Amino acid sequence: MTRQKDAGWAWVCVVGSFYIHFIVFGLMQSFGVIYVELLGQFESSRGETAWIGSLLSGLVLLLGPLDVIVLGLLGTRVTAILGAVLACVGCSVSFLADSIIFLYFSYGVLQGLGFSLLFVSATVIVNQYFVKRRSLANALGSLGGGVGTLALPPLLQVMMSVYTWRGALLITGGLVLNCAVFGALFRPFYTKQELGDLKTESTTSDKEETSKACSAAVFCFKVKSVLSTFTNVRYTVFVVGSVVGALAYLIPFNHLPDLANGIDIPEKKSTWLISTIGISSMGGRLLFARISDLPCVNRVAFLASASILCGVATMMCPTLLSFPTLMAYSVFFGTFLGVWLYLQAVAVADTIGVTKLSEGFGCLICFQGIVVFLGSPMAGWLYDLTGNYAMSFYAAGGLFILGGAIILLYDVILTCCRSKHSQAYSPNTVEEQVYDTPAAVSDEGV
Repeated sequence: MTRQKDAGWAWVCVVGSFYIHFIVFGLMQSFGVIYVELLGQFESSRGETAWIGSLLSGLVLLLGPLDVIVLGLLGTRVTAILGAVLACVGCSVSFLADSIIFLYFSYGVLQGLGFSLLFVSATVIVNQYFVKRRSLANALGSLGGGVGTLALPPLLQVMMSVYTWRGALLITGGLVLNCAVFGALFRPFYTKQELGDLKTESTTSDKEETSKACSAAVFCFKVKSVLSTFTNVRYTVFVVGSVVGALAYLIPFNHLPDLANGIDIPEKKSTWLISTIGISSMGGRLLFARISDLPCVNRVAFLASASILCGVATMMCPTLLSFPTLMAYSVFFGTFLGVWLYLQAVAVADTIGVTKLSEGFGCLICFQGIVVFLGSPMAGWLYDLTGNYAMSFYAAGGLFILGGAIILLYDVILTCCRSKHSQAYSPNTVEEQVYDTPAAVSDEGV
């Protein structure tokens, strides 16, 4: 007998997802605090130093397709624990860094690999356990990212003032390792016995032949399954728009404190700009989570609208020359960024169905990871060229607006066309899925 959807252990998985989002997105979005310290420590350019945070954030997303394969072989629980160990090692050994290159590999690459495994595990397990309350569950789980963005910047600032940035990273490694405990909560939706009952009965010889075929074909099957998601035009357009927006995603987080310092706002106060984005992100998720679960709400268009609003606010940022006005920007930007973030996985399920969620979400974050690599260094290079952050934030805002407009325009046209042919048409798709099948591929699938 399978576990119940939307109840019971499903909410325990949300708790585990909450803490993992707290660490992963909290540290990713707090890099701007460490960034200011590293500029003085290694006396490197802003573009070079920004690559540390870009490698971390980019790999979290870029390795999505690889994470899907690991997830299929090991299951969500083991994958999350493995990711926690790798991320802990990467963060802790950064204590020994004697150059920017060392931090590229430790804080960027190794920690990014661990965070990627954690993030995909936390996202997939929540979507496995929920159907009717999927938007709410994703919002509550991803709420951890907002709490992390609120709590970690001032915490890092305090730790750096007492233990320097090296000691702060060593202590942070211990916090990262706790993700292994919460990852252990990700109990597979089906037990091994239940998975055995789901398999079609066959003779012993047939099973042996199928096992060999699976061993030889599993990788090709996974690749084919991933690529097949792009036969869905709505999903493809959504990926294009989301990737354009992702290019700007980290620019405010990594460069807003430095922009504030440039107009004589003290470091201790500028740190709170990032925390305010985190607080507002939580508020946005809680405020709009239940609204986006209403059948009449087109969640893909809702996400696109949030992206456009983020862009409008970001383009105004260079004209804000006081701490109160920058705080107002952080509130507005954080509110709608929270909506943009938590609806990512939900929108993938709505465009291609939950049966393709792991493949579709893996592809999405892979392409987002590629461009996230470039966003923050691009903003740093623009500063080095112009001597101020105006062009950096204008570019970031324009990218958010363009990405949202691509998705919104296509989805509005599609909804209007389909509504003419079917009065019962709903833009939100909900389907059942069995995912957590460690090291198993069905006979029919292969």
